[in-house]
Amino acid sequence: MNHRKLKKDAMAVTNVLIIVLIVVLLLSASSVVILLTIGQGTNTVRKVVNGDTIKVNYIGRLTPPDDRVFDTSIYSVASNNALYPKSLSFSLRQNTSYTPLQFVVGSGSLIPGFESGVLGMTLNETKTIVVPPSQGYGAMNLSRVFSFSLTETAPVYAVMNQTVFHNTYNVTPSIHLALTDPTWGWLAQVIDVNPDADLVKVQNMPSVGDRLAVFGTPEAANPTGWYADVVSIDSTANAGLGIITIHHELTASDSGKVQGADIRGNFIIEDVDSSAGTAVKNYNDELVGVTIYFTVTLYAFV
Repeated sequence: MNHRKLKKDAMAVTNVLIIVLIVVLLLSASSVVILLTIGQGTNTVRKVVNGDTIKVNYIGRLTPPDDRVFDTSIYSVASNNALYPKSLSFSLRQNTSYTPLQFVVGSGSLIPGFESGVLGMTLNETKTIVVPPSQGYGAMNLSRVFSFSLTETAPVYAVMNQTVFHNTYNVTPSIHLALTDPTWGWLAQVIDVNPDADLVKVQNMPSVGDRLAVFGTPEAANPTGWYADVVSIDSTANAGLGIITIHHELTASDSGKVQGADIRGNFIIEDVDSSAGTAVKNYNDELVGVTIYFTVTLYAFV
């Protein structure tokens, strides 16, 4: 037997085994790299960043526990007042206009709190975004907020010059002219006109127990204003000018839920305090000066 040949063959076999082992190790390493790469790809989730164009569905609500909806992109929410009570500023649109909101994040097209709130969201994620006034619709303008008494008075006989009369009633005064009081809605009549003294005297003619619709139409399907009651009339008080006492039918439950209009513009009734006998007319927009909440779902990256 040729021992040299046998030894050579043994060495050859050993070399082959080593080569095979190296190949196996290389293949195994490649497989690990491939698996790691696949794993990294699976774990990569796109998140919203500035500059992304996205579509979202949203429900905008007032501060809890109020939670009334003031805006939404979802028709089933907009059209369902039983499950989703609406705020005073809410307006129902055509159902075809209710679609996901598309915008460029960071473009400044929406209020800052909304745009910053969607950063980091992932597809189909839903989150609640809290927007304070500084990131929403701004601070309250206190010069547009006025307190008034729930019990007010008016004269039985009102004396004014002709300019004030015309600005109040928008007509030229004449004796026995029938009028409607622009604030209270009761009947009135011109009982004296003195051109030389530039004075007009008007008699207001409500009755005790009258229920007055003031600052709107509270009996309408979409009511505005509220009712006030004529409590008493004293024709001899106030140096003969008389006093009519009127009480507003407003309670704490009406705060933020009743709106009206007068010569200053549209307002919302707030802070009704029956014990103090006061309430507030706020002529700011409903969303000004308050923290608002959005429930937002990321619908799509565009």
